[in-house]
Amino acid sequence: MTCDYQAMAIQAFGEPGVLKPISMAYPTVADDEVLIKVLSAAINPIDVKTRAGIGFAAEQNKHSLPLVLGYDLYGEVVECGDKSTGLSPGDLVMGMVGFATHPGTYAQYAKAHRSELIKVDQANASPVLAGLCLAGLTAFQAISKLECPKSQPLYINGANGTVGSLALQIAANMGYRVVAITRNDLPEGLAGRFEQMSYDDFVTAPARRYLLDVVGMEVGMRCLQGLSAQSVIVTVPTLSQAQIIAAANVQGVEGRGVLVVKNASQLQRLYSWYCQGRLTLAHRCMPLSAAGMAHQQIEQNSSKEKVILLPWS
Repeated sequence: MTCDYQAMAIQAFGEPGVLKPISMAYPTVADDEVLIKVLSAAINPIDVKTRAGIGFAAEQNKHSLPLVLGYDLYGEVVECGDKSTGLSPGDLVMGMVGFATHPGTYAQYAKAHRSELIKVDQANASPVLAGLCLAGLTAFQAISKLECPKSQPLYINGANGTVGSLALQIAANMGYRVVAITRNDLPEGLAGRFEQMSYDDFVTAPARRYLLDVVGMEVGMRCLQGLSAQSVIVTVPTLSQAQIIAAANVQGVEGRGVLVVKNASQLQRLYSWYCQGRLTLAHRCMPLSAAGMAHQQIEQNSSKEKVILLPWS
């Protein structure tokens, strides 16, 4: 096949309007690569930061514009390289691909390494699977890094957001007693399933605790007030990690950061929980052509739902 395909890309860093459709040359697949027809992609905070010219991915790609954004995908295998074993054209797959310096899933087609993908059963196929990849792996790996004993409650802030709500369910599936720290009700389907605590109550009575901070910035800094010495905090947002870890260490709290990496076995567990009905995601679907509008809505914080991008028809 030699025809071009469509993607949403940025020609320059800036406001959401810089995301525009472009034509891409049909890719050549290397021996260890898989070509996928993208059936859905998901928007993550790193996409919004990169588009605005903020963060590591933006710095690494500033001389490689235009840049197609996106790391998450659910799709159909079109072509496999000679060393990409275990997959065949027509297979359905999901994965976090190209993280962090080679995004490209806001497109009709995307390339991935075999190690970034897992197979999806037709019976459990859904566009929402794209939204479980980067966010789900982030939550999974942050919980693992927290090293919370099963005898202790595991606190999670920002529990009504995507990573926070997934972390609640993942931690519960791992056997933890989970406490959600949140200002608002949990997403539909999660309310009533978990203990909840307000931020005010959390910081008013400091104790030795294990805290997963998925919000960072001022919220993460404030949550430190609820941690006594010998507590542990794992903080996710990269822009404030160093600040929060340094402040934690000053008060005798062990501070740790996390940067998500591909992990097929963890992704398989996330998918298995999804198939069992033990992992859900509040989401809404938008056409890929509306990616700029979706970025704007995310920046305005008008919705906590995960945005799933569906391709051009």
